[in-house]
Amino acid sequence: MKEWFLLEEIKMNKYDFLNYIIDYAACTGWEDCNGKDQIRALFTSWCLIFHIDADTKECNDALYVIYWRAEMEELIEYEDYEQFMIEFIV
Repeated sequence: MKEWFLLEEIKMNKYDFLNYIIDYAACTGWEDCNGKDQIRALFTSWCLIFHIDADTKECNDALYVIYWRAEMEELIEYEDYEQFMIEFIV
């Protein structure tokens, strides 16, 4: 029974999870093939867990923040990045 309480204590909320993705993207970078797949996997998980559809303002805002905070503008065009990131949630 004690293990259940431990799991409840480490549960992330929507914004903590998004901040984790932003930090991960900033540290990992887009140029690493595995890194961009892992960033997309985390983002896809975030959308599925918190019921965020690809065609919503919340999704667009999150994508925008990840893109700019991870400084991807010199690595990939935003439209290409967006299409890649939402591939599994449309």
